[in-house]
Amino acid sequence: MQGVGGRVKGTNTIFFIQKDQVPIDKRKDVTYGSFGCELKPNKEEKHCTQLTAGGDRINYHEDVGAPTADITLVKILLNSIISTKDARCVTSDIKDFYLNTPMKRYKYMHLKLADIPEEIIEEYKLHEIVTDDSYVYCKIRKGMYGLPQAGLIAQELLEQRLSKVGYSQSKIIPGLWTHETRQTCFTLVVDNFAIKFTKMEDAQHLI
Repeated sequence: MQGVGGRVKGTNTIFFIQKDQVPIDKRKDVTYGSFGCELKPNKEEKHCTQLTAGGDRINYHEDVGAPTADITLVKILLNSIISTKDARCVTSDIKDFYLNTPMKRYKYMHLKLADIPEEIIEEYKLHEIVTDDSYVYCKIRKGMYGLPQAGLIAQELLEQRLSKVGYSQSKIIPGLWTHETRQTCFTLVVDNFAIKFTKMEDAQHLI
């Protein structure tokens, strides 16, 4: 959302709206939201609460498949690292790159008021827009968990940024990337990299 009381910064991924602000042609496609809680001891934020949009209710008429490295490609890359003199491997994960990616077409979701913390209800004056059946409606403007197109739009944005600095994906082997002049090559699955390099400066260039 747009943050909480100045102490939590917002991302503008979703906006609370009144039900009648949902376009007429989108009302039959309004999806639900669900919350999941996990304990992740290896993460900086160990207690994680995640809001997921119901992807099974989202109508997206274009192909949402994103090219990713398969297990055969990963095995070949690892063999190549082992058999190449002075080659090393580093893995990298772009934190939250899968989220907050701008979308061309907005989606809509409703949440049960009972599932929303009182602090959020007060901050956004949700009692003023809650429906008679106790739902609050949201406009989704950026990629979030559950959207079927989230992985694709994140991949497209990543491709744009990597291409500006000389990296491109193989037209023959999905998920295999190389640089136009450097010896770096890597596999990419969503926002996770396995990078082969022989010079540390090449790895740092990609990072």
